[in-house]
Amino acid sequence: MPSMELKDRLQHLMLKVETLGKRYLVLQDKNKEMARTIERQELEIAKLEKELSQLRIDNEFLRVAHSVPSNPESVAQYKKQVAKMVRDIDRCIKQLNA
Repeated sequence: MPSMELKDRLQHLMLKVETLGKRYLVLQDKNKEMARTIERQELEIAKLEKELSQLRIDNEFLRVAHSVPSNPESVAQYKKQVAKMVRDIDRCIKQLNA
């Protein structure tokens, strides 16, 4: 009788090992899928951050463009501001490309 009990225990243990092996494979597949999802989301975030940055620049440009007065002194001041913004944008682009 003790050998029968040992045999049952061994079968039970083998069943558990098989079940754990299957669960491991399922979890491994889920992990790979989640890693791909994270990668796609990180790419999307980078794209959206770039778009947001461009929209902020466009917004600033439009704000300045709509507030340009008609007197020559103010026009010169706004030209300087626009030139500074262009330099800032160029600097940002250089940093992004670096």
